[in-house]
Amino acid sequence: MTPQHPSDWERLAQQVSNEMDPRKLLVLVTELNRVLGERNEMSRQQRQHQPKSYRNCQ
Repeated sequence: MTPQHPSDWERLAQQVSNEMDPRKLLVLVTELNRVLGERNEMSRQQRQHQPKSYRNCQ
């Protein structure tokens, strides 16, 4: 099931897939990489704050 409103990374990924200008593509890919890096870091921090017993169940 896809959300009604795409997230930032999904919107950027769509723009990347359609962009033909190499300079604009580089800007979009750089931004997509930044957004995904932030998302990954947030996810990593959330996992670190879970109780150990909960992390072991996954």
